Amino acid sequence: MFVRGTEMKILIFVIIVILAGLLILSIQRNSRFIREREQLIRLRDTAQEIADKIVRTRDPAELYQFILEACMKLIPKAKYGSVFLFDPDGFLTAKASAGFSRDEISRFKMKLEESFLYAATHGKLDRAVAINRLEEFAAQKSIPISVNQGLVLRSEAAAPLRVNSELAGILCIDGDENGIFTEQDIHTLEYMANQIGIVIHNQKLHGEILRLSRYDSLTELLNRDSFEKEAEKLLNDPSKDAANLYYVLMDLDDMKLANDTNGHHFGDEVMKAFSGVIRRYLGKNDLFGRYGGDEFAAVIQGDHLYISHLLEDAKIEFAEKKIGLLTNEFIPGFTYGMACFQESDLNLDTLYKLADKRLQEAKSRNKKDS
Repeated sequence: MFVRGTEMKILIFVIIVILAGLLILSIQRNSRFIREREQLIRLRDTAQEIADKIVRTRDPAELYQFILEACMKLIPKAKYGSVFLFDPDGFLTAKASAGFSRDEISRFKMKLEESFLYAATHGKLDRAVAINRLEEFAAQKSIPISVNQGLVLRSEAAAPLRVNSELAGILCIDGDENGIFTEQDIHTLEYMANQIGIVIHNQKLHGEILRLSRYDSLTELLNRDSFEKEAEKLLNDPSKDAANLYYVLMDLDDMKLANDTNGHHFGDEVMKAFSGVIRRYLGKNDLFGRYGGDEFAAVIQGDHLYISHLLEDAKIEFAEKKIGLLTNEFIPGFTYGMACFQESDLNLDTLYKLADKRLQEAKSRNKKDS
């Protein structure tokens, strides 16, 4: 009887332990579910804030900083963060940062191959990762990790920033403790990386739309509307010497013959070659645009004699240009007319009409001479 009673007590104790374990496991799972649910709610609210910010803000640097700081709020154990994008030389440079010395991070550059993300993904850069024991990892991979003097980073979570599958940079968050980034943190980081990718894409799209609205698609010169806006600014700038600013209207010669002889594609090549020649003769503060068809306009700084010599030299170079299907029947050339800003009474239309009148007079003289 005693043995059976003892066995019963042991059995009851085991059952209690198992039930307690199941209860603890249930509580832990429930707590984890609650934490994940709260994280998703915060992520949803953050997503709305980011969407609103993207609509209201045109400055990409401000958006990068906003998203980085929002990311670090969602991952509270992160003490440092950076948004790295490629510069024109192919180095990763910080466009936004948190926790680091602004002066030092602004000068920091690294090659893609020196990044923890590159090393952790074996160069694939196809996912977000968490890396612990950074000093040991860096020593193994020969990666420099010092940004601020005296700063010791022990863990990092990093995600690739992609735009249309093309790598644009890296989003990093760092901590001074090991093992602090969870699987949920990695999901959050990936989401934030996607948001930054949207900003980069929108920035490129906005830049392309702006470029198309301002420039001629064939020659990549200012279109007529943009050229006239810039010319108006010069015309009304009191710091400019009107006596040394000339409006020049240029017209390509015999373009009908060029198109009829070799086709419109050849005519396009003639116009591109012409724009390239004139560009080389203009200063950085001069304006050059395509008015439409084979008509071009420029605002050139200098006196009448200097500009005349400049354009005559350009004529010689253009005539010697070997363009596409060039035949003996067509020699590239252009005619021009000039009007000094002093003659305009601050009126761009007056300048255009004066230059056009002189352009037509020059064409008439050319016909008589030929």
